[in-house]
Parts: sequence; structure tokens; C-alpha cells
Amino acid sequence: MGRFLVALALVLGFAVVSAPLAHASESTRWEVVPCAAGTKALWLPRESGAGTDISCTTEEARSAAVKAARESGSPTRIANVAVAYSQQFADRSITPESTCVLGAKGAVGEAIGTCVAA
Repeated sequence: MGRFLVALALVLGFAVVSAPLAHASESTRWEVVPCAAGTKALWLPRESGAGTDISCTTEEARSAAVKAARESGSPTRIANVAVAYSQQFADRSITPESTCVLGAKGAVGEAIGTCVAA
């Protein structure tokens, strides 16, 4: 758990210091693609390299991916878990009508959304 907290602090510190400001455009909207029955849009930590991906999957599959990342001992993979949870939490406020940054991906309810021009 200690390594997870260290990785989380590093990721959040890096994000605050280095993230460029992204500005949502008023003339955008979320194009929503529903997930298949029994699945929902969830952010997953990447297995190799830094980052996350959004996919239609089950909570069980996501839990297994998170567990594997934590048990790997890799600071990058552990940081990916923190980022995935942060993205999922941030996406809770997205609606299909929300403004967004062109090309962005997000969980719109239980569906996957892509930001497009309105």
C-alpha cells in the first residue's frame, strides 16, 4: 500500500506541474457508444508503459487488471491504477451535452464517449 501511495503522489504532482491547460469548446458534444449488456465503460491501467485505456468491460475484469498492476511492483503500473481511478471519478460529471476537448474519451454514464464538434 505504501508503494501505491508514493506512486499516487508522484502522478498527482506530475499532473499538477506539467499538465497543459485543456480548454473545452462551447461547440462540442459527446458522441456516445453504448456498451454491450453486462459491461460498462471503465478506465483500465495499461499493462505496459504509462497510461490508461477506456473499454467496455466488467467490474470483475477491471478488478483483476488493478490487482495484477498492484502486485506487479512496477511503479509505472501502480501509477496507472491511480490515474485510472482518477479518470473514472472525474467522468462521473460528464453528460452527453457537456462541453469537452475535441478527441477526448470518457465514460458517459455506462457508455464510452468521444468528444466531437457539435
